[in-house]
Amino acid sequence: MAENQNPQVNTSEQLPQNAKLFSIFAYIGLLWLLGLLISPEKTSPFVRSHVNNGIILTIFGGASSIICWIPVVGWILGGVVWVAVVVFMIMGIVAAAKTQYFTIPLVGNKIKIVK
Repeated sequence: MAENQNPQVNTSEQLPQNAKLFSIFAYIGLLWLLGLLISPEKTSPFVRSHVNNGIILTIFGGASSIICWIPVVGWILGGVVWVAVVVFMIMGIVAAAKTQYFTIPLVGNKIKIVK
């Protein structure tokens, strides 16, 4: 049987009052800055995990916009990357709303911007 990829937050882990809200915000544009800068949420491992994902998705979203300037091949590749960013953004929002950790497939374990 496959191991659960999105474990629920441990009930012994005390989440700050707005941790779920800031974890959801992390996936919406530059709103990940809120979870990174506002106390006490900025020290929560749950929020920091989702903020890290939000930063990664923002970087890939910006890269897809730049790639789209390349005729034909860039349009296709940029579109594929953009669709992937939107899909992972929705998956992250759903996981954060369920108070689950979420890791972006392929790159989430390799890129740690916020520790």
